[in-house]
Amino acid sequence: DLAELVDDFVSAFPEQAQTMQGLVQSEDWPALRISAHSCKSNARDLGAVALAELCAQLELECQSGAPSDPAAQVAAIEAQGMLALGALQELDLTHV
Repeated sequence: DLAELVDDFVSAFPEQAQTMQGLVQSEDWPALRISAHSCKSNARDLGAVALAELCAQLELECQSGAPSDPAAQVAAIEAQGMLALGALQELDLTHV
């Protein structure tokens, strides 16, 4: 159900962003790629296109080796994710 998917994303994203920050600190690019891929998929499912694009770029760079500026990329993902969370929380899904 759509409301459940939105609730899951809203509750999970802050922790996911924090995990990504930790993965940048530990330079664990394979795990960061997986996390970016998961975030990308969830964002696309919910129409958060800008967030999905940022995650896709990070995923691709991790797959190719070390990302160019992972701290800045994760910060941008977090900022865009917070915008998406705000928009998703404003949706009225009572009639869906």
